[in-house]
Amino acid sequence: MLAYFLYPEIGKQQINLLKTTISQPVKSTTGASSPTVSPTASAAYEKLIAYKTGNYGQQSIADFNAMLALTPDELTELLAAVADVGNTISHDDENYNFFTTTIPFSSQELYCEHMREELTFFMPLSKQSRPCDYLDEDGETVYGFSCFVDANVTYSINAPELVTVAERDKALLTFKEEMQCLPKI
Repeated sequence: MLAYFLYPEIGKQQINLLKTTISQPVKSTTGASSPTVSPTASAAYEKLIAYKTGNYGQQSIADFNAMLALTPDELTELLAAVADVGNTISHDDENYNFFTTTIPFSSQELYCEHMREELTFFMPLSKQSRPCDYLDEDGETVYGFSCFVDANVTYSINAPELVTVAERDKALLTFKEEMQCLPKI
């Protein structure tokens, strides 16, 4: 359902693609390995991993995003591939960070540009503190303070031809990490 919430116009068409199942090992033609994924997701994995060149992090955002999709049809294909891989990627996949950071940031930027919307990224935050001396009925720790926030962060890149993919990824991830540390309760 991720595609539906992030891309409502396109997401309705992608609902069936989100029902991928884990079934077969995939070995990338680039030598990268993936988790075991369905044939649909393995094709999407192959499509997206091709963009992970040796210097992709040093490319400008403008160049990298242009390589991903120039037309609305290419954007639709990209978003479908992102949804397929995003729903099947394993935390232990050697390309996990690429598929959960670089590709989602770039695909969201392309989508927002296409829809003429502000650039945003989704940032779930949680904070729990002051553990109590007792457990709940499921045996889990009970906290005196719990806060869960789902935030959509708006940002802008004034000169995407001058900012590298690595710089963008680091800036957004650093912001997210620093926000997670607030407040100290």
